[in-house]
Amino acid sequence: MNKKRSILRRLIPWIIVLLALGALILFVFVPIYSGEEKSFGRDTRLIYFEGDEKPLIMENDQLLFEMDGATTLFTVTNKQTGKVWHSNPENRDNDSMTSGELKEALSSTLKIAYYDGTTRNEWNNFTYSIKNQGFEARQMEDGSIRVTYSMGKNAGKRYLIPNAITKERYDAFLEKLGKSDKNSIKSKYTLWEPAKLDSKDNKDEIIAMFPSVQEQALYILKSSVTHDQKASLEVAFAKAGYSEEDYEIDQSLMVGETEHGGAIFDVTMVYRLEENDLVVEIPYSDVCCGADYPIVYLYPLPMFGAADKTQAGFSLVPEGGGAIINFNNGKSDLPIYYADMYGYDFCITGQEMSNEQKNTFPVFGMSYEDGAFICIMEGAESYGGVYAKVSGLLNDYNVAYARYSVLHFDSMKVDSSVSAGLMLVFEDAIPDDTLVQRYRFLDEGGYVGMAKAYGEYLRNQPEMKEETASEEMPVTVEVVGAIDKMEVKAGLPVHSIIPVTTFDQASRIMDELVDSGIKDLNMRFTGWCNGGVKQQVLTGIHVEGCLGGESGMKRLMEAARARDVDLFFDGISCFAYDSDFLDGFVTLSDAARTTTRAIVKLYPYDIVTFLQSDWMDPFYLVKAQYAQNCASNLVNGLRERNAVGVAFRDIGNLLSADYHDSSLTTREQAKAMNVQTLQDAVNAGLKVIIKEGNAYALPYADVITDMSLTGNAYALLDDKVPFYQIALHGLKNYTGEALNLSGDYRTLLLESAEYGAGLNFTFMEGDTKVLQDSVFSGYRAANYGAWRDEAIGIITRYQKDMAGLNRQSIVNHEQLTEKVSVTTYADGTKVYVNYSTIDYTEGTVRVPARDYLVERGSGE
Repeated sequence: MNKKRSILRRLIPWIIVLLALGALILFVFVPIYSGEEKSFGRDTRLIYFEGDEKPLIMENDQLLFEMDGATTLFTVTNKQTGKVWHSNPENRDNDSMTSGELKEALSSTLKIAYYDGTTRNEWNNFTYSIKNQGFEARQMEDGSIRVTYSMGKNAGKRYLIPNAITKERYDAFLEKLGKSDKNSIKSKYTLWEPAKLDSKDNKDEIIAMFPSVQEQALYILKSSVTHDQKASLEVAFAKAGYSEEDYEIDQSLMVGETEHGGAIFDVTMVYRLEENDLVVEIPYSDVCCGADYPIVYLYPLPMFGAADKTQAGFSLVPEGGGAIINFNNGKSDLPIYYADMYGYDFCITGQEMSNEQKNTFPVFGMSYEDGAFICIMEGAESYGGVYAKVSGLLNDYNVAYARYSVLHFDSMKVDSSVSAGLMLVFEDAIPDDTLVQRYRFLDEGGYVGMAKAYGEYLRNQPEMKEETASEEMPVTVEVVGAIDKMEVKAGLPVHSIIPVTTFDQASRIMDELVDSGIKDLNMRFTGWCNGGVKQQVLTGIHVEGCLGGESGMKRLMEAARARDVDLFFDGISCFAYDSDFLDGFVTLSDAARTTTRAIVKLYPYDIVTFLQSDWMDPFYLVKAQYAQNCASNLVNGLRERNAVGVAFRDIGNLLSADYHDSSLTTREQAKAMNVQTLQDAVNAGLKVIIKEGNAYALPYADVITDMSLTGNAYALLDDKVPFYQIALHGLKNYTGEALNLSGDYRTLLLESAEYGAGLNFTFMEGDTKVLQDSVFSGYRAANYGAWRDEAIGIITRYQKDMAGLNRQSIVNHEQLTEKVSVTTYADGTKVYVNYSTIDYTEGTVRVPARDYLVERGSGE
C-alpha cells in the first residue's frame, strides 16, 4: 500500500503538468491555429449620384427638415420659434484657419477613421464622397431619408471617358471631332512617352498605375480635372463614338490601384423626425470596409450646430454631473475635450496610469441665446465618446459631437525581422448594432432647460420604474466587514481574513445612527463573504465566519428591518481576485481576452511612479457570461437569505467586453447582460444600489452612490453644472462619494447641497492600524469612533435643512458669483452654497463662508 502511495505521489506533478498542457492546447493553441479564419471585411459597392438634386423634405407639427439633394447637407427649422439649425456652418468658406481638405471637412456630415497597416487615417465624407458625387439619397416609404455614402479616393460617379488611352486610339477619336471638342479634350490630357519619362517628377506614380507607358506613348487624364469637366469630356467622347467596349479596352491599361481601387467604405445614414426630435441612425450592418482597411471610428454630424467666432453660447459635455465650455473662450491652446461613454473598457490594454475620462450619461449639446439642442446617444452609445472644442484650435468654429468605435483593436509585438515590430489585431466582425442619436430641440437656451428635457426623456422610457426618491435626503453608510492581508504567525507569513466590522458591530453602528435621528438610512455591507472586500469569485456564497457567520448575518438583517433601515449586501462579479481553480475560476477558460487573445490581467497602479504596481497583487477581468453567472449567484444567494437589497460594486458602473474570437462579447452585449442581471434582481424582490450611475442602469436602481458630482477639473471647462442631477432629482436617490474618505469633505458636502444629493459615509469599527501593510489604505479615514459625533452632526443638520426637498424637482440653478450658487426647487425653496472663504451677502441673504443656507419657499 505504501509503495502504491509513493508511486502516486511521484505521478501527481506529472498529472498536473499534463492537465496544464491539455488546457493550454484546448484554450490557446486550438483557437489560434484551427478553425475557420474569420474576417471583418465586407464587399463595398460603388455608389453614384443619380438624383435630380431636388430637396428632400420631412415635416411635422414641430420641425421642418430640408436636405439639399446635391450635397446631402441639411437644415432643421424649429417651427415654434423659427430658429434654423444647420448641419454645417453657413459661412464655412470664409474660415480663416483652414484650407484644402481641412476646409472641405467643414462641409462634411460624417467622418471616419481607418487603418492602413499601422497607419491611422481620417476621411471626411465631403472630400471622399459628396464632392465626387459618390452617394445615394432616397426618401423612403415611411418618410425617412436614407443616404448611403461611398467613400474613397477614387469613389464617385463613373464617367465614360478614358483615364489613359494609347496615342493611336486618342488620335483616331479626335479625328472625328470638331475644333472646339478637340481643344477641350487636349487641355485635359497629357502625353506621356517612354523616351521622356525621366524628365517627369511623378514618373514612379504613373508607371505604377500605367506600366505600359514604359513601352508605348499614352495620353493620361490630368488629376486636376473636375467632375464638371469630366461630364463635358463624356459628351465630347460620345460624339466620337466612344463606347463601353472602348472604355474596357482603355481601363486594361490601368493596373495596380485600379480606378476604384484602394480603400473604399460604405456608410449609410438614416434621418427621421419624431415629434420635436431629429433621429439619426447608422446601421452597423450597412458599414462596409475591405479586409485591408479596417474602419475603427465613426463621427456623425461633426459640424452640426457649429458656432462661429461671433456667436455667444456654450457646449454642454457630460463631465461629472455636467460641464459647459463657453464659445470662443480663448482656450484654443488646450486639447480638445474627449471622454469615453461609461468609462474605460478593461479589455483594451493599457500600460500606464491615466486620469480616467468617463461619462455616465450619454448626452451632449449646444446652447444659444435663442435656442438649444441636446443630443441623446440612444443606440450603441457604449461604443461612443464625446468631443468638444472651441474656435481657434483647428478652425473658426465651436462644436460638440460624438465618436463611435466600430472595430475594436489592440496591438501586439512581433518579430522585428518580419515587420516593423508592431501589429494591430482587430475584432473578427463589425458589431451588429445600430448607432442612434436623438437631437432634441429647445425653444430657449440654458443648461437648466436642457437638463429638464433630458429628465422628461428619462421619465418617458418604458423601462423606467416609478419615481423612487425617498421623502428625506437619503443617507448611505457603507460598512467594511473583512479584509485580507499577510500576517506573520509562528514566524511564517500567512494569508489571513481579518474582521474590521462584525455583523453585531454593524448592528450597533446602525442603532446609534437611527437613535440620533437619522432618517432614510441605507446600509451597505462590503466584505461580508468570499474572503472579504477583495472578494473571490462568486461561484458560491460563503458568509465569513469571522464576522458572525450565517447566524450573525441573519441577526443583522432582522435588526435592520426592525429599525426600518434598508440593508444591502455588496458584491463584485466582473473581476477575479485571489481566485483559482479551487474557487471555480480557471484563468485559461474564464478570463476575458483582448483582440490579440491575450488574457486580461490587470495590475493596480502605483500613485508614486504612475506605473503598474509590483507590490500589489494583479487580478483578472472575467468573461461577460462568467460575470453574469457570478452576479446571478449573488442575487439568488441574497434572495434565499431573505435579504432586502443587493449592492453591485461593478454592474452599473464598469463595462467591459471580451474580444476573444471564440467567445466574443461586445460592449453592447455586455451592457445588455448587465441590464438583465439588474432586472433579475428587481424581479427577485431585491432593492438595488449601484455606484456612479451609468444611464442604462438607472431604471433598476433604488439608490445611486459615489456619483462624481463635478468630474475632472479640466482647464478647457468654464463651469460645472448639475445637469444630470436636475434631470434625476425627485426620480432617484443619489449621493456623492463618501465624505469621510474624500480629500476635502467640506467641499464635497457643499457640492452635495448644490447638486441636491444625499450623503454618503464609509465606516469600520476596528482600529485603522490593522490596515497597515495592506492594500486597503484607502480606508484609513473610515474609523467609526473617530467620525461618529461629527458625522451625526453633519447628517442631522443636513436632513433638517433639506427636509421635504428630495422628492421635488429642481427648477433652476444659477451661479451668482464664481464661488456662490443657488439651486431652486419646485416649491420655491432656494439652497445657497458658498465655496469661498468670505461670507456672501446679497440683500437679506447671508451665506457664511464655506457653508450653505436653505431659504424656504412659500409653496408651489
